[in-house]
Parts: sequence; structure tokens; C-alpha cells
Amino acid sequence: MAPALRPLAALALASLAPAARAGAADVAPAASGVYEMSGVTVDRATGHQRPIHGTIVVRVEGDRYTTHFELSTLFPGSRAKAAQVTGTGEGRVEGGRLVGEAHTQLAVGAAPGVDVGFAYVPREVSPRIVSRSTATFFEDGSVRAEIENAAEEGADYAPTKTTLVGYRRVEKTPAAPER
Repeated sequence: MAPALRPLAALALASLAPAARAGAADVAPAASGVYEMSGVTVDRATGHQRPIHGTIVVRVEGDRYTTHFELSTLFPGSRAKAAQVTGTGEGRVEGGRLVGEAHTQLAVGAAPGVDVGFAYVPREVSPRIVSRSTATFFEDGSVRAEIENAAEEGADYAPTKTTLVGYRRVEKTPAAPER
């Protein structure tokens, strides 16, 4: 998909998660998997909104979980610079909810139009960010995450709130060969 269309696709995906948006009562157990997520990050001081979308990998083991994520957004204060959000998180499982903390950073490529993840491309990075999150899983397969973001101690980052909704990616299994 063309990079310019990704934010539009992300917003369209967000509109397809009715249970996650409506706060449906049919909560499901938290499940390991790869989740396609999209939503918005809002600057607490200014109200400025930035679209955000990407992939979160969740691993649930008993009453604990870990996450790894790669999300695309815009660099704070800019509408023109695409940025990647990368990080890891962990926390506890409470039935159909994950409650925990993540450590993230935003990276922006210094070469316009070049993917920030491309090898050897110069990049700028934001201060380290600590995020406290709650994700709720629903019977229809959707998930909704509410995330409070702030600078790690000694860093400078304006507090934000991110809301993401999405679905678990369904992996297709190859058909068995005919005999």
C-alpha cells in the first residue's frame, strides 16, 4: 500500500471495530497474537491529534504478558514528518484485559520520503517515553487500547493519550497437498 494511503486505511480499520468503540459488554480472554491496530494520539496540552497505526505482537503466558510494537505516526509538532514508534511492554493479565507499562521511542528519517527503518538512513529520535496502558479484548475479535504517554524521568516529552482499536491478524495455514 502506498505510504500516503496508510493513515486512511488505518482510520477505516478503526471504524470496523464496533465492539471496541462501543465498549461492548462481551469481553473475551486476552489472547496471544499479532494485532493490526489504528487510532489517534492526542496532545494533552494542545489537543493536537496525530493518526497512528501498525502492528502489536502480544504474548500471553498465564497471568503475565509481553508486547513488541511497530507503529507509524507523525512526529510531535509536525504534520509533515512521518515517524516510527517502536518499543516493548509488559504487565499483568486480568481476564479480558491487559494492564501494564511500555517503553517507547519515536524515530524520524532524516532523508525525506525514505522509510525510517531502512538501513543506514540517518534518523532523529525522540526522548524515551513511558506508556501506561489498558487493553480490552472483545468476543467479536476486536481489541481496544487506552494508553497514557509521558516522558521518562529526565526527558522532555509533552504528555499524550493514545486510543487504538483493531483486530487479531488471522494467519492462513497452507492447504495440505493432495495425494
